[in-house]
Amino acid sequence: MVKTRAQSIKRMSVVDALCIRSQISVKSTRYCKTVSKHLAKLQLAESGKNSSLVVCPAMGKTMKLYSMDARRCKLSLLSTIDPSQRSPEEFMYMISSYNGIICCVNMIYDEDVENKFCDLQIWICNPCTRETLLLPQGTPSFEFEPSIGVAYGSDVSDYRIFRIFCTGKIIPEERGPAEGYYFQEGRYFTKYSHVLAYECEVYSSSTGSWKNIGTVPCVPMSCGLRPFRRTGHIFVDGKVYWLVSLDGPGKILSVDLEGRFEVINLPAYPDGLREEEKITEASHLVNLKGSLGLLVIQLDNMDLWVWKYDGQKYSWDIELSDDVPIKDDELILAVTALDNKIICVNDTHWRIYDMETKKWKRRRAPRTGFTNPAMFPFTESVLPCNGGVKQ
Repeated sequence: MVKTRAQSIKRMSVVDALCIRSQISVKSTRYCKTVSKHLAKLQLAESGKNSSLVVCPAMGKTMKLYSMDARRCKLSLLSTIDPSQRSPEEFMYMISSYNGIICCVNMIYDEDVENKFCDLQIWICNPCTRETLLLPQGTPSFEFEPSIGVAYGSDVSDYRIFRIFCTGKIIPEERGPAEGYYFQEGRYFTKYSHVLAYECEVYSSSTGSWKNIGTVPCVPMSCGLRPFRRTGHIFVDGKVYWLVSLDGPGKILSVDLEGRFEVINLPAYPDGLREEEKITEASHLVNLKGSLGLLVIQLDNMDLWVWKYDGQKYSWDIELSDDVPIKDDELILAVTALDNKIICVNDTHWRIYDMETKKWKRRRAPRTGFTNPAMFPFTESVLPCNGGVKQ
């Protein structure tokens, strides 16, 4: 009996069908309403074979994203994102990338100049499918720009947004630094500043809502190199990490997927060194092949530290120390790691360090240069922004 074409197609295994489908261009699935979880995993595995970066060279009224091969430093336009729900006149800024999904933020414009609360719009975007999702607003933050960190679960469709904000409430049992004196009943007393409470809430793609998880032990540091100063973070091995302080001993704040916070000291340098030979302001957290890394750029030198587990406890080990061609007056605007390379950018050039050959390469930036640049490892994906992947 001769099989009809319909019978042949019916007998094709699901795996074979998915394998064929996974080779279709990501952009060709742009108008698909639902995506199979198996297809999403297969497509991610296929796209992951070609390492690349997603780069936003400059903030603008529309966010132009480019893909880049780190070997050639050539940008190719990936997508332009300009959602209609964006707060007017406010620029979007990319703060994370994982499995082809990026997270962006922009300030919410408020005409009431007396309003002491501030907030960010938080977006989940897929540059390849051009889908965007505006998350619901969190709790208003009192005179404090919220700090954002993005985490991703073991399921390809699971992500969580951690948002640290100031409640505006005074903690009565704590006092801040001295800020002057006051005279009362014939005596002078020290006047201390009050301490405000900071809390964290988490948005889950599985629930589509925010949940308060309580107070935080400390808040991420403000970085003047970013337009949104407390959004710098990395996600490594199930945890989000923020720099808290670079002053000795220096601290890192982390939170896991269950909302448990931990404070880690930065690596300690031996006594007797000059300040420029220790932790410097040019220190950056990096995801180093799935491990927490700290890149410390010093005068004519750099140290790369890795947070390692020896079977009993975690500690900092120095992975490498090498010369750097970066000049003292050269301001590094962004840093990331991809495979065996560490990529840095200033306002006019790329600086790329190969950890295998221990050599630096210098490449010119785009003709327009870099202005508030953002760059992250990137994999093309068909994942929907709401996490709603079908089983």
